[in-house]
Amino acid sequence: MSVKGTRDVAGPAGRGGPEGRQGNGAAGISPRDPAMVRNVALVGRSGAGKTTLVEALLEANGMITRKGSVVDGTTVSDSDPAAIHQQRSVALSVVPLPVAGMKINLLDTPGYPDFIGELRAGLRAADAVLFAVSAVDGVDAGTTAIWQECQYLGMPRAVVLTRLDHPRADYDGVLAACRAAFGDTVLPLYVPVRTDGEATGLLGLLSGTVFEYSPGTSGATARAAVPQEIEAADAARAELIEGIIAESEDETLMDRYLGGEDIDADVLIADLETAVARGSFFPAVPASALTGLGTAELLELLTKAFPSPPERSLPRATDLTGAPVRALACNPEGPLAAEVVRTTVDAFLGRVCLVRVFSGTLRGDTPVHVSGHGLADRGHQDHDTDERLTHLYSPLGANLRPVPFCIAGDIAAVAKLGSAETGDTISAKDQPLLLATWEMPEPLMPVAIEADSHGDEDALARSLGKVAAGDPTLRVERNAETHQLILWCMGEAHAEVVLDRLRDQGVKLHTVDVVTPLRETFSSRAAGHGRHVKQSGGHGQYAVCDIEVEPLPRGTGFEFIDKTVGGVIPGTFISSVEKGVRAQMQKGVASGFPVVDVRVTVVGGKAHSVDSSDAAFQAAGALALREAAAAGKIQLLEPVSSVAISVPDEHVGTVMSDLSARRGRLTGTTSSGGDRTEITAEVPDQELLKYAVELRALTAGTGTFNRQYLRHDPVPGNVAAAGAGR
Repeated sequence: MSVKGTRDVAGPAGRGGPEGRQGNGAAGISPRDPAMVRNVALVGRSGAGKTTLVEALLEANGMITRKGSVVDGTTVSDSDPAAIHQQRSVALSVVPLPVAGMKINLLDTPGYPDFIGELRAGLRAADAVLFAVSAVDGVDAGTTAIWQECQYLGMPRAVVLTRLDHPRADYDGVLAACRAAFGDTVLPLYVPVRTDGEATGLLGLLSGTVFEYSPGTSGATARAAVPQEIEAADAARAELIEGIIAESEDETLMDRYLGGEDIDADVLIADLETAVARGSFFPAVPASALTGLGTAELLELLTKAFPSPPERSLPRATDLTGAPVRALACNPEGPLAAEVVRTTVDAFLGRVCLVRVFSGTLRGDTPVHVSGHGLADRGHQDHDTDERLTHLYSPLGANLRPVPFCIAGDIAAVAKLGSAETGDTISAKDQPLLLATWEMPEPLMPVAIEADSHGDEDALARSLGKVAAGDPTLRVERNAETHQLILWCMGEAHAEVVLDRLRDQGVKLHTVDVVTPLRETFSSRAAGHGRHVKQSGGHGQYAVCDIEVEPLPRGTGFEFIDKTVGGVIPGTFISSVEKGVRAQMQKGVASGFPVVDVRVTVVGGKAHSVDSSDAAFQAAGALALREAAAAGKIQLLEPVSSVAISVPDEHVGTVMSDLSARRGRLTGTTSSGGDRTEITAEVPDQELLKYAVELRALTAGTGTFNRQYLRHDPVPGNVAAAGAGR
């Protein structure tokens, strides 16, 4: 493949700040033909150099005058305050690059597992994926899992081998690791050319040309490879050619090649581009963000080999009733169907939505319909609203540059859509549609928060609504039993980002220990005497009742029986005793947790013809239950969940030992294919509070799990009941 150092740019980009966010910078890029757009998600482990690579591509393309730094918080992609604070990407960011008359929307995704929701959003908006693999750290299990997910989705992929300038970089080792993890169809298009041990250029295996990158110069200088360089690359070149021919639709090509015919490079390149676009061949390009090595070659690969939006299938669409509609096409003249893939709140513009347009054309100052369905379990209630779309922007990190329209296949930012949330569909007001939602992981780590003062509670509620609107991996719950406000997060880093965003909006809050919703029950029969007698002038209060309490089998609930005789308690007040007992059961009798699985029998009592009342017998019933609890034995019950854990086979023993230490009861193991095993167990909820983080540590990031409430079981006597008081 040849190198074309294009300089067709939209102008320099700003570095954030209110002026940049309001679009006072250069005008954005607004192509008119979907075939001239490339949407590429940049994925890889945290620390693989994705954001730094984006800086190098921006600099090489003239979009910025110098590269920013992740450590200093000056990169274009990581403009989020939480990303600057954590010194790593925490959110999806879009960087548009004009190259050779095309627009590449580079979607920089976070690499840390806590932010997989942002990565999934990037995959939804993209048509191809570029995997960044560090030549220093190699391939991790998380990157391999993402590769397999993209393979399942049929997404075209390529690999960029980053950090080639590092003293510990091992090009041959990391390439071998990529092929072992991703498959033999991962093959390099270029190999490094070294001077005094440092990679200073790339040799194109198909062209036989060396592209040298000299410090302090812009772009690469091309020269013919010398015989020693060609000889050293012979084996890699032969393997590449054979790999391309194996994917060719020309069945005669392999015979011609094996017969000694020199296949024309243009034929090989055409077959290569076709194979990459259909997702059956995966080229690798070495690169260094520090020296700019490989940036031009990488941009050429993205523009020439990756598919355009019309070449990819679109999400399934329905009308608002769920009835299927005619299949959408990536046509600017078609019905409008766009999706919100990310939502943020800007101090100046309010709610800003990053939108991928799948069909039709978004234009400013037009009415649209905003629909959000299917995320009620995450706290995002179904909603349908007509709004007016005001201004469109082309995002460049924190900067928003105005554009007149956004065609099918392109990505834009929309401000001031008051009801739009991540995952919502934007369609025409007179032809509303719903796009099928994409799969989101379940948040499984609870964090309990409280406002610092009563006056901060309203601000907390408002800010939580804004943060949750943009983060479908966050679930907000007010626990009905413990009355705690719980944020269900993906992990500790995700929780830290959520809390930072709340505090950035001026909310004063603090975290508290999560209270496990225990329950109480009677472990033996007991009797209680409730006497509520008061006489202080005027109408008095008189109620006496005797009850017997006995335990029931777990999960039975509550039974109330009247065995009084002779009308000692008038029938109208028997129900009052039951109300009092039920109210006290809800409050608890020992540690403040609800009482369950008991039978209460009223066996006697007394009433007064004048002073007895509904309220008096309710009080007597409650008092009788408390006295029975004092006389009997109370057992605390803890919630137990059924847990299904998927791990690679090599981690099965470690995980099972850990489950045993968590008081888990193993219920089965099943091979789930692909060298993975599913372990099922019953585990107390108290032992699962940080399991999302701890399982990741146990399995090098490869383990996943889900949980479902099963029942409440007795707390063992040798286990301290966490949260036993409120």
